[in-house]
Order: sequence, then C-alpha cells, then structure tokens
Amino acid sequence: MTEKEPDNHNSSAQQTQAATSPPVKQKSSRPLWIVSLIFFALVLIVFMTQQKGMINWVEDYQDGLNSAQQQNKPILLAFYKKFAPMVTPTWQDTYADPKVIEYVEATFIPILIDVDKQPEIAELYNANYYPTHYVKHPHNDRMTGPLLGYDPPALFITKLKRILEELGPTDK
Repeated sequence: MTEKEPDNHNSSAQQTQAATSPPVKQKSSRPLWIVSLIFFALVLIVFMTQQKGMINWVEDYQDGLNSAQQQNKPILLAFYKKFAPMVTPTWQDTYADPKVIEYVEATFIPILIDVDKQPEIAELYNANYYPTHYVKHPHNDRMTGPLLGYDPPALFITKLKRILEELGPTDK
C-alpha cells in the first residue's frame, strides 16, 4: 500500500488564503471602527477649534474707549502681531488663565489691537514689540506702560496692579 503524500501545494494555498482573508468577525466590526474614528476626529476638531476661556476683548478701539468712559474703568490696551515669538505663550498661558481673565474683566476694558489690521493705532502708541500692553485712563490722556513681552499669569496680574497704582484714580 502506498501512502498518499500530503499535497503541499494545496495546503499552502489554503494557508495563504487564510492569512489574507480577514476573519468574519473583523469584517463586521470594521464599520464600527470607521464610525468610531470619525466620531473621535469630530470631537478632536471641536476641542481644537474652541477657545479655552479667554479674556472678552473689545477689538474696536473707539468702542473700547467709549465703553471705558461710560463704565469709568481704565483701559488695558494689548498690541499683538500674529507669529511674533512671545504672542503664542501669552495667548496660551497668560490670557487663558482663569485668574487673569477674572482680574482683567473686573478691572479694565480690555482692547485688543492686531497691529496688522490697525497699524495706525500701533503707531500712535509706538507699539513695535509684541505683545505690548498699556493701561490708559478712561477720561484723559494719562497712560502707563508699556509692559513688553510675555509674563506668566501671576506676574502679569502683579504688574497690572502696580501700573494701576501709578495711573491713579479714574475719577474725572
């Protein structure tokens, strides 16, 4: 009796087919993975595009001056230019800090000046380093500053308090 030799050719073809064909269980979970990835991507996009808590800046210079006079609050002028070296840490660290937000919004009318969009105002204040901050009296031309560059949140608040003392009372 002759023994039948195993058909290696057929056996390797079955192994190749088994290795390249995904199991049925993987096929059925594939749509779930795709939906999960899409959902994750959408959530990530929403979180990346939402601003963290930020100072509620007034971006119109004249509106900010008018609000300061009406509310009898000093003005915090912040001059910035996109992609300047110290601007990003200021936005991400200082302006997003809850204590800074609370202090600035309670104490000042914060006006944000993009020097590329409002170069005449930057020139008026001789702001050519970014960020630059000034504190201005709401009813006259008294002004203190500038604060130049990045400051960590606690130091930023300390400097603003010192500047307010230098500015004096905001009464007319």
